[in-house]
Amino acid sequence: MKIFSVQNILPQYTAYKPYSCNQTQTAQLNGISADYFEKKSVNTSLHRNVQFLGSIVNINNEFEMKFTKTFFKKLLREGITDGYSDIILIPRENYDELKKYGDLNKKSIIAIKALKKYRDNMFPVEKEIFSMLETMSKKNPDLTLQELIRLKYPQAEQSLILQQSKILNKINITIRKLPKNDYQKVRAVIQNAFDKIFEPNPKPEKRFGRKKFLNDLRNIELKDKKTKKQILKIAEKLPSSSNNINAFIVKYSQPYKIRYDYNKHKNIYIKRDSQELGLRLIEPSIGTDDHIYPHTRFRKEFQEWLENDNDQPLKNNLKVTILTSRNMNGLKTDTLIDDFILENESLNIPEKIQNHVKRLIEIAERWTKVGRLEDASLLCDYIQVVKQEFDLRSNIIKIDLREFETKIPKIQERAATSCEKKAEKKRLKKAGHADNTHKETYLDKNKNPVENRKVQKHQSRFKK
Repeated sequence: MKIFSVQNILPQYTAYKPYSCNQTQTAQLNGISADYFEKKSVNTSLHRNVQFLGSIVNINNEFEMKFTKTFFKKLLREGITDGYSDIILIPRENYDELKKYGDLNKKSIIAIKALKKYRDNMFPVEKEIFSMLETMSKKNPDLTLQELIRLKYPQAEQSLILQQSKILNKINITIRKLPKNDYQKVRAVIQNAFDKIFEPNPKPEKRFGRKKFLNDLRNIELKDKKTKKQILKIAEKLPSSSNNINAFIVKYSQPYKIRYDYNKHKNIYIKRDSQELGLRLIEPSIGTDDHIYPHTRFRKEFQEWLENDNDQPLKNNLKVTILTSRNMNGLKTDTLIDDFILENESLNIPEKIQNHVKRLIEIAERWTKVGRLEDASLLCDYIQVVKQEFDLRSNIIKIDLREFETKIPKIQERAATSCEKKAEKKRLKKAGHADNTHKETYLDKNKNPVENRKVQKHQSRFKK
């Protein structure tokens, strides 16, 4: 068994300080000055290898233990921006509340009013769809959102067919250099796509599906790997409801959608309605937390560290997350942060991350100003951890905390003082000696004892 101090395991991080009053007292009573980590043999459970203030926890859950869901919910309520875009994130609780009240299934004039406050939270495609529906609602206030979008279906379908055909024809040109057998394999998939695209008024289950088409192309075995990669790159440019207005209109104009029930082994037909459409406009902006370093890679790194069983420190044992939208989280998936930045240069992600940290700093300063010192101190810790994580995992992101870095110790000192006062007050209350300022009134014979009702009440209990 090998024992490592926090400084050895996490040279790039400062040891976590207890941030609640109870933990502070526990640490002082037990004489604990720092956390310590215990690396066990490969045969032992991976879920019992860290001691944190006397408790056995999972080594890769330490970040979640300190920066809880409640902590992130507080940030979302403050109007925090997406870590990878400038969209202001929507708390999940707001989404659930909108869904619960059912206003989106009512007349469009009511549904639009319920959605209007989220206009600035929407991504470009969703915002444009909302503006379109808002304009149409003024002329047709009694129609539902679903009925309004169906009015745009014929024109949108025609435009979508032209866009899809252009990309499929580009693939046709690319595959001409393939050997005959390989060419015919790909050509059959493309021809099937054309047949579905040009089918007049097809049922939802018979329509062209972008995901299925991409999967069919990936499953084709081609000797020319370079050409296959080119084909897939072109095919991925096919319009989808997340990046194309016409694709959005066509998709959500359908009367129903199909999901496969693996338990019953059959398709289930789910009616599309105005509520689904309205929620879809804000769903991409819901706040989620994304692992800066992909979770799958973290697990692999941690497993290798355990199996090596040597004295080398783990590069990082924290699964640090950053608040981002559901849309951007889905776009990043398990991509390394620098690769994600290079693949999406037009998004200017480094600037968005700096803006996100700037907003975190603003929140920390405001919390300090209004007396939310424990929250502010915890947020200061989080800002530093995020900065250190990007320093460790990225060669592109260089977060600048500016003068705020010098303010952090003062904020944490004030929080610690406030925490000690609360702990002392709680201790006195428990011991029955809370704030005995009434004694002066009781001992002053010139004053009426009735002035302090607590003293008056308890006097008779101690009379002989």
